[in-house]
Amino acid sequence: MRPSLRILLTIFVFSLACLEGNAQFVPEWHQGDLKMKGARIAVLGEKLDQETTRALLDQVGGAEMVAEWDRYVDQRGWGIGLTAGGYTLAVAGLCYGGVYLLAGVVGSIFAAIGGQEAVDKLWDDVGSRVQIGGAAMVAGLAAGTTGVVLLCVGNHHLRDLTASCDAAGLPPVTPVAELTFGPTPSGIGLALRF
Repeated sequence: MRPSLRILLTIFVFSLACLEGNAQFVPEWHQGDLKMKGARIAVLGEKLDQETTRALLDQVGGAEMVAEWDRYVDQRGWGIGLTAGGYTLAVAGLCYGGVYLLAGVVGSIFAAIGGQEAVDKLWDDVGSRVQIGGAAMVAGLAAGTTGVVLLCVGNHHLRDLTASCDAAGLPPVTPVAELTFGPTPSGIGLALRF
């Protein structure tokens, strides 16, 4: 086997080994060290991965607590999506209706020269488009407001579950290190993080 092929094969084998050896070390903590960051639990400012978070929740409250956590994480995700999508729709409806309303006002000035019949025809067309924009705005505001409520309630319950874990004071299971392979300041190599 050629030396360059041997080096590539060795790098490939180490890469696969590093992918399988990826885990997370979590230090022991004291009460008050656990916080909620996003939809994860953080120990001393470092977010736990999903597997370690689930193991901690299972250790403190069993499968019911894990199911509760998953439900509130989903609720929080729906809240973020509805908030972003709803308020985007509301702004789009406002812009759509506002543009046609402005066009109707400006058009009325010019249509007035053609008589009342031209103005009425213009406002029939503009009025329906302004109504579509208004309906989109109302639907967007309703969806956005619902999203804010879901987000707030989900975050509140996730904080409560995090506080329950913090009060239990149990260290999470799987205290192992992380082995990675990749670029380093001096080239390519292995890095052990703990």
